[in-house]
Amino acid sequence: MSKDEDDGWGPASPSGGGGWLDAARRGLNYADETAGDAIRALTNVATFGNMDRLAGAGEGWRTGKGYDAGVDEQIRLSEEARTRSPVASVVGDVAGAVALPGFGAARLAAAGGGGLAARAGAYGLTGAATGAAQGAGSTYTGNAADYLKNAGIGAALGAPLGAAGGAFFGRGPATPRAAAPTSEQLHDAAQANYGALARSRAAYEPGAFTRAADDVENRLLADRYHWRDSPATWRAIEEMRAGGNPGQLNTGANALIDPAAIDWVRKGINRIPQGEARATDRASGEIVKDALDDFIIRPPPGAVLPGADNAREAARATARALEARGNWAGHKRVEAIDDLIENAGNTTGSTYSGLNLQNELRKGVRTFIRQKGGESAASKAGFSQPEQAALRDYTRGTNVTNMLRTASNTLGGGGGIAGPVAGLAFGTGGGLASQYFKDDPTTGAAIGALAPFLGRGLRRVGNRRADAEIAGLRDMIARRTPMFDYRQMMNPGTVPGAGSPRAAKAMRDVIATEIVKQQGPKRLEIDTDDWE
Repeated sequence: MSKDEDDGWGPASPSGGGGWLDAARRGLNYADETAGDAIRALTNVATFGNMDRLAGAGEGWRTGKGYDAGVDEQIRLSEEARTRSPVASVVGDVAGAVALPGFGAARLAAAGGGGLAARAGAYGLTGAATGAAQGAGSTYTGNAADYLKNAGIGAALGAPLGAAGGAFFGRGPATPRAAAPTSEQLHDAAQANYGALARSRAAYEPGAFTRAADDVENRLLADRYHWRDSPATWRAIEEMRAGGNPGQLNTGANALIDPAAIDWVRKGINRIPQGEARATDRASGEIVKDALDDFIIRPPPGAVLPGADNAREAARATARALEARGNWAGHKRVEAIDDLIENAGNTTGSTYSGLNLQNELRKGVRTFIRQKGGESAASKAGFSQPEQAALRDYTRGTNVTNMLRTASNTLGGGGGIAGPVAGLAFGTGGGLASQYFKDDPTTGAAIGALAPFLGRGLRRVGNRRADAEIAGLRDMIARRTPMFDYRQMMNPGTVPGAGSPRAAKAMRDVIATEIVKQQGPKRLEIDTDDWE
C-alpha cells in the first residue's frame, strides 16, 4: 500500500509537495479528522444515536434552517465519517459501548438466585433493553412504525446475545448463604463467650497458673516492657500468682484455679484507660490476656486436675475460650476496616465535598498494610496473608474503578479548578463538542461545559464501587470467625455467583457493535448527490 492509499483508519493522507512544515500540517489535519470520526461514532453509540439529534438541534438553530435540516446534516456527516474511517469508527463504537448502562443485570440475576437460568434471564432482559434503545435511537425516519420495528430488531438481537453471555460467561464467585457478622455482633458474641467461659466448672492446679505468670513476665521483660510503664499489667501478673479473684474459693492450701478466677484477672486488664498515656500498658496487657487464653486453650501438662468430669469441663472450657478469642480477634479486625471507612468518609467529606472517597480509602488501606521493620498495622492486628494480599489488591484498584477514576479526572470531576479547565478543554479546540460544532464554537463551548458534571457523575459511581469493594473485603474478613462458622452451620451451602460487571460490559460491547452494524441501513435515506 502506498502512502496515498486508504488504510481504513481514516482519510488517505495527501502527499502533496512542500517542506516539512506543510507535511506536518497535513499529518495533523489527517489525525484530527480521523480522531473526529472515531469520536463521532463513540458519542453516537454512548447516547443510543442521540448525539446526531443533539448536534442537529444546534446546527438547525445556528443556521436558521430548523431542527430537521440540522439533524439531516449531522446524519450525512456521520455516514461520511463511517465511510471515510471505517476502522476508527468501529473503535469508536466499542469505546462508546463502555459508557452504556448495565440496567442492573447482576442485581437482577442475584434476586433470581444467581443460577444459570437466572443469569440468562437477567442478562437477556438487559441485552434486549440495550438493543431496543440502540435500534430505536439509530432510526431517523420520523415514522413511529420504523422506530418500533427497529427497536424490536434490536431487542431480538440483544436478548440472545445477553442471555448467552450471562449464562455461560457471567458467573461470579459463589457466596455463602450465611450473612457475615458485623463488628458489633462479633463484640457481643465474644462477650457472651467469655461469660459462658467464666461460668465453667473446670479446675486447674494453682502451681501451673503461677508458672504461667512467671513465663508471661519473662516474655514482657524480654520485649522491654517495664512495670513502671505498665502498672496494670504487672498487677495482673501478681493476681495470677495469688490465684486470681480473692473472692472465689481458690485461696489457701486447697486453692483451685477456675475460669472465673482467670476471667477476674482479664477484667482488670480490660479496664486500662484508653489514651496515649496508657498505650504501653494496654499493649503489654494484651500479651497477658493472650497468656490467660492460652492457659485454658492449651493447658500445660498437669495443669488440669484429674478426674473424668473435670477433664470434660476443661475440654468445654477450651472450646469456649477458642470461640471467645476467635470472635474477639474478628471483632478487632472488622473494627479496623470500619475505622478506615469512617476516617476516609470524614476526611473526604470535610475537604473534598465527598468526591474523593475512593482515593482516601486507598490511602487509608495503603497506610494500614505498609510494612515497617517487617511488620504492618495489618499484620499486628492479626490479618492473615490472604487478607493482606486482598487489601494490597484493593489499593491497586480494579480495571473498572481505575477507568472510572481516570475518566472522572479527565473530565474535571474532582472539583476545584479542574472542572472549569475541563469544560474549556472539551468545549474548544479539539474537544469532543468542538468536533461536532467546528463552525460554531459558542455552541461547542456550551456543550463542553457539561464535561465537569459528567466527571462528577463518574466520580460518584467510582466512589460507590470502591465503597462496595471494601465492604466486600470487610465481609471476607468477618467470615474468618467462629460466629460465622456457626451461622454457616445453621444455614449451609452457597449462593451461585450472580454475574460479574466485566461480563456485563463485554455483552454491552458486543450488543452495541452488532446493533450499529445492523441498524446502519435503517438510517434516513439521504441522496448525497444533492450536496455535490
